[in-house]
Amino acid sequence: MAFEHHSNHRMRFDQQVENARDYVIPFIEQKLQLASGMRVLEVGCGEGGVLKPFFDRGLVTLGVDLDQPRLDLAEDFLSNEISTGKMVFLNQNILEKSFTDQYSGHFDLIILKDVIEHIHGQETFIPFLGTLLRPGGQIFFGFPPW
Repeated sequence: MAFEHHSNHRMRFDQQVENARDYVIPFIEQKLQLASGMRVLEVGCGEGGVLKPFFDRGLVTLGVDLDQPRLDLAEDFLSNEISTGKMVFLNQNILEKSFTDQYSGHFDLIILKDVIEHIHGQETFIPFLGTLLRPGGQIFFGFPPW
């Protein structure tokens, strides 16, 4: 069964923004107070809608995805935010040495929203995420409701 947001990219983006703003951020802030300048990584960011509310709160955001067409949508939907240099999107596997060399111990928050179920080798991947966190950093996992 296909839902409209599966083919309507703007609708999916808008739903991601609303969900992150109204539910994800308040949930995260129960354990981690977000502050301007904090660094956020979203693994499997797609169109970037989840990151927009974090950017709007002054956080520095990096979205990584293996699907270039979805990143192209992110670059279209978020061109103004990207132009500030405080929102970046990469088509890269975070397990690559070039990524880990640059971002080891870098992030205050790592988000995997509706993504972890697609990742193979979770028993090694999840501990690996900790190497990308700064001291006191947190990882947020969200699962799709269907």
